[in-house]
Amino acid sequence: MKIVTLTLSPAVDIEYRAAGDIAVGLNRTMGQNVSAGGKGINVSRSVLRCAEKDGGAVDLKTVAPLGGEIGELLASLLRKEGMEITAVPIAENTRVNVSLIPENGKSLEINAPGTPIGDALSEIEAAVLDGIGPGDCVVIAGSCPKDVPKSYPSELVGKVKQTGAEAVLDCDGEALRIAVNAPVKPDLIKPNSEELAALCGCSPDDPRELARAAEGLGIPTVITTRAGEDPLLTDERGTISFAQEKRPVVRLKGAGDTFLGAFVYARYVWGDDDMAMEFASIVAGDYVAGK
Repeated sequence: MKIVTLTLSPAVDIEYRAAGDIAVGLNRTMGQNVSAGGKGINVSRSVLRCAEKDGGAVDLKTVAPLGGEIGELLASLLRKEGMEITAVPIAENTRVNVSLIPENGKSLEINAPGTPIGDALSEIEAAVLDGIGPGDCVVIAGSCPKDVPKSYPSELVGKVKQTGAEAVLDCDGEALRIAVNAPVKPDLIKPNSEELAALCGCSPDDPRELARAAEGLGIPTVITTRAGEDPLLTDERGTISFAQEKRPVVRLKGAGDTFLGAFVYARYVWGDDDMAMEFASIVAGDYVAGK
């Protein structure tokens, strides 16, 4: 089987560690880390690492529009990780996101808008749909650039399902609302508790309300991650909570993508959702703890 991920808004992420608290004005840093980012790319990274740990191989394809010197840097960073990317060329430079992380307290994050893709959408779509069929999985993750309509993830879900492959969607806001109300729905969505609460008008802190909301969406599988609390799996059985070991938090950014990648790997390779949830909880816990 093949796993394909699509990131419409990839980025080069630059992370600085601040020496002390963040202040207005000059902040001196202790070091920096530069990495390739974007939700679908993070999912692919997690899938690949899970396959390596599991001692198996996976047919993985990572699709993203890349432009300019920043796009070349992003592809180079991924190659150094041992991950190839199916890059669709675009005219403008790929965006850069910056994080400033203090020794204590909350980090400061600056996320640029997704780079416009111009007339490359049909080529991106062709790269995603090429060669997929029954038994395969396509993960559409992240935000849309400003020149891509919010309805597009849902439209692509329909085209993926026409091939017989399964469609996994991880987005929020208007794009998610359109997708869950569309005639052809994703096979799986993975909102976090805040995103599900915003979609359904429930409390993000009450697991019972989150369960009722997920069960009312009409999506075959809903995974709700809950920032340090037990994740929820909603399917034809109802909603099941999976115990997650409390771990020291070193990093949170990308934890949900790591969870989704581990779940997708385990679900489509092992074929058991409960085992996949337990596995993904461990993998995401290790990630949050900095392992």
